[in-house]
Amino acid sequence: MIELNISINKRFKPLYEKLTTFFAYHGGRGGGKSWAIADYLLLDSITQVNRVLCCREVQKSIKNSVHKLLKDRIEALGLSKHYQVLDTEIRGLNGSLFVFTGLQEHTSDSIKSFEGVNRTWIEEAQSIRRSSLDILIPTVLRRPDSQIIFSLNPYLPSDPVYQDYIEKQRDDCTVVQINYTDNKHCPALLVDLAEKQKADDIEVYNHIWLGEVKLIADGAVYKKEFEKVQQDKRICPVPCDAGLLVHTVWDLGVGDSTSIWFAQVVGKEIRLIDYYEASGEGLPHYARVLTEKGYLYGKHFAPHDIAVRELGSGVSRLETARKLGINFLITPSLTIEDGIDAARQLLSTCWFDQVKTEYGLKCLRNYRREFNPKMDEFKPTPVHDWASHGADAFRYLAINVKNMSHVAAPPASVTIPARTNHFRR
Repeated sequence: MIELNISINKRFKPLYEKLTTFFAYHGGRGGGKSWAIADYLLLDSITQVNRVLCCREVQKSIKNSVHKLLKDRIEALGLSKHYQVLDTEIRGLNGSLFVFTGLQEHTSDSIKSFEGVNRTWIEEAQSIRRSSLDILIPTVLRRPDSQIIFSLNPYLPSDPVYQDYIEKQRDDCTVVQINYTDNKHCPALLVDLAEKQKADDIEVYNHIWLGEVKLIADGAVYKKEFEKVQQDKRICPVPCDAGLLVHTVWDLGVGDSTSIWFAQVVGKEIRLIDYYEASGEGLPHYARVLTEKGYLYGKHFAPHDIAVRELGSGVSRLETARKLGINFLITPSLTIEDGIDAARQLLSTCWFDQVKTEYGLKCLRNYRREFNPKMDEFKPTPVHDWASHGADAFRYLAINVKNMSHVAAPPASVTIPARTNHFRR
């Protein structure tokens, strides 16, 4: 029997009551979300044997995980006699286990190693991709006592976790907003900082301290252009016109994500009807994706470096793609800034399908320049992160759009193979 004198914030009591499968704790800084969730998982894993997965979208090392936070809370709660803290995992003496991973590095096959998990904590859930959720959730919901806990400081309304688990009213999800004003243990210095921000800039205060979503990322390269796109309501249902060719424009990753925009051209109007992104896959996978989507294709455009021969095989990806039936045209090599200028002009004529291009839109909204506090300005070169793959492909689209046919497609039949379970949109 374990007796601990611990005060639990009433907003976290639903976790202990286990009334739903999903829990979404969201809000601004200083709410104490991470501490409270860590405390719950540690206490719950003493009273019963749990296998706990602590994950985020990107985890380059164990230092990027909640490993240290859990270690600190074990000491603060006086639970050291119940846990053994190792370099990459935490073990309970009763058999409970805490493991840590980044979701971006996993495929539908590799994620199977986490079968048997019954507690999943997804931290910084505002950054989680929909494809990551699609492969994770079916794996970690196999035990009847499973719980999935999202903790996030909301960023954009299009973020999958915010959209699917906070905005939607779901019977299987408990949604709790918690801010510094709800945390009696919030340090006085943080409270003072929040109140000063409230007086200086209410919009920033609402986002950082009250957890309100942003429509466009700070330092966004296409901020003004997307404000106009949203004002014109050009993010809406954009169905594929069966009488028009579909052109694809690619950013081919080497060791990271490959992104594909699917576009139809109607006069000066560019219709972005679809978007696909995945990582850890070879060209045969993407060839199957094209077939699976069933469009009648026009031209396929790839980056200029596709013609470079790979060291291992001596064969370029351009040659490999041709063998798979994808005859790429090579995008002219322009500077990033020239490509961005072309993309800015193109955005004034673009319409985006709100469902099928959702993740591509997220990339464009989050394609940003990092702020340099020493120079008090944004750096000239955009950040190379998860958002840059979709943004790079869109730059190539802007460069190539003049070579996309406006001619209607001839009638044709398309044979679509049976769906395979490893496809991701």
